[in-house]
Amino acid sequence: MRWPWGKQRNTLRLSVRCHDGLFAYVLTDQAQATDKPLEVLQWGVLRNLADEAEARAKAIRSLGLHAGEVLALLEPSQYQILKVDTPNVPAGELKAAARWLIKELVEVHLDDLTLDVMHVGGDVPRTQRQLFVVAARNAAITALSSTCQAAGLSLNVVDSWECALRNVQTAQARADAMPERATAALLMQGEQCLLTISVGGELFFTRRLDGDPRLTARATGSQTHKPLEEAPLGFEYTPGTSLSGLGMGMGEDSEESVLIIELQRSIDLWERSWPELPLARLYLLVAEHGDQLANLMQRELGLRTLAIQLPALFSGIAADADAAQLSECLPLLGAALRQETRAL
Repeated sequence: MRWPWGKQRNTLRLSVRCHDGLFAYVLTDQAQATDKPLEVLQWGVLRNLADEAEARAKAIRSLGLHAGEVLALLEPSQYQILKVDTPNVPAGELKAAARWLIKELVEVHLDDLTLDVMHVGGDVPRTQRQLFVVAARNAAITALSSTCQAAGLSLNVVDSWECALRNVQTAQARADAMPERATAALLMQGEQCLLTISVGGELFFTRRLDGDPRLTARATGSQTHKPLEEAPLGFEYTPGTSLSGLGMGMGEDSEESVLIIELQRSIDLWERSWPELPLARLYLLVAEHGDQLANLMQRELGLRTLAIQLPALFSGIAADADAAQLSECLPLLGAALRQETRAL
């Protein structure tokens, strides 16, 4: 029995990003039942924050964000996520063993990194197991912690974009009644994209990709076309001759998208590596033009592709929300869905 005057547990979670003068935030109420959309109480972006710590902290404090748990996402440039064979050591020694396995793969000295490990595909026993090793820069974690502390926020968890995207696709797969099927998810944010493949809520595969602005232009019908040039005097066509090298191609619309090519390569690799886990669909997480992009990708890839409809997963996110701000907050929505208890 809970006495009416007893102290209530703060069920609010604040998920934040802070980098290059930008502070993005999503405040959610975790008390909501798991079969209902997660309640988003506040979300938004502060831009052009001052370099001076106190001025930056004052701007963040002015938002009035109070939560029982604060979770921060590192930027992709601040950490690496590596895949290695699982060393034959006790579970308590995995991190120490992983340090030696990745020493030739990281970009900075091992002493400047904080490591976390998780099994590829979760803790299900397999003949050959692999680990994801997250190698985060200590300086980035310290900077995040200092910013939060100065703003009166007690940082509890530091997490990665890969896990955040996994959380969103898991929620969508559950909503689509296929929680145990293999699904892929693609986060498109400006010039960077992130691909994850998950099964049953566990991360199996991840890859960072370059964005392709032409893809959005094609999907929305706003791509400009180069005028076709006339054939040179005396030109005689023979089957198999490339017209593009003569300036007679079909314009930019006919050019293959590098993003589509790399997505197809990743899908092919998955099918070879995990033939027993065929991909059921690709989920697209993007701030705008999601349906058009999903339709185009489905035609190009031959894989069922759906845009994630955020209002179905989160209450408080309007369908006509500001796309620029929403784009910065997309990974934070995934962080808000976090269920794990371990932290970096």
